[in-house]
Amino acid sequence: MAILALTAAGGSPGATTTAVGLALCWPRSVVLVDADPGAHQAVLAGFLAGQDPGGRGLVRVAEAHRDQRPLREVIIDQAIQLAEDGGSRRLFLPGFAKPGNARLFAGVWPELLEAMRRLDEFGIDVIIDLGRSTGDGLPPALVDAAELVGIVLRSSLRSVMSTRVLLSAIEDRGLPAGGATGLGLVVVGEGRPYPGGEIAAALGRPVLARLALDPVAAAHLSDGAPRPRRFERSALTRSLHTTAQAFRDRCAEAAELVGR
Repeated sequence: MAILALTAAGGSPGATTTAVGLALCWPRSVVLVDADPGAHQAVLAGFLAGQDPGGRGLVRVAEAHRDQRPLREVIIDQAIQLAEDGGSRRLFLPGFAKPGNARLFAGVWPELLEAMRRLDEFGIDVIIDLGRSTGDGLPPALVDAAELVGIVLRSSLRSVMSTRVLLSAIEDRGLPAGGATGLGLVVVGEGRPYPGGEIAAALGRPVLARLALDPVAAAHLSDGAPRPRRFERSALTRSLHTTAQAFRDRCAEAAELVGR
């Protein structure tokens, strides 16, 4: 079983693009959850080119939680297809309808995360896109439950400094600096200008993955731009495939260690 969460600091865009890319490359069935507290609907408006979800999404999950309905089945019922794949299911659970919805979701997270974990019985993993994190940091229940929490950033000084602020917010909410052993960095465009080792040392967190900076391929994932002719052979797609497999393996190992 794998639960991977991705976020980014305010000045470090790329979490949603990375989440979509990993979901498309994930080595088994997966559901991508849009949990961006800003309710930007970035996947629906971007990669899915304005697709109407028909009222499905996290608000309906919260209603099911209020009504004490089993959430595992609700997650599947509320998801739509992210992409066609003959061998695996690639699903998408739309996010909040309004920014204020996220504040009402705090009590839902523990039960929802347990339901997500039980999706393993269907052979499904979970990727949670938290978008650009707010000053409140991340939901503690999510950081505790996820096998991996990746903070996406560029290798620029501005991005590194924004990520430092986000890490401080996470730790200020009662999460120890060494908590969530899978909390680390996903660096996009390493070496422009700083190498991953320097970034890890500056932020006190390991680099979990390095992704290629490939604006043309990324535009297909972020904005639904036409798929480039050599998309599958692009530097970004190759790095996403490598990262997806490595993350899946690491999540499985972490789950086994804690008996999940």
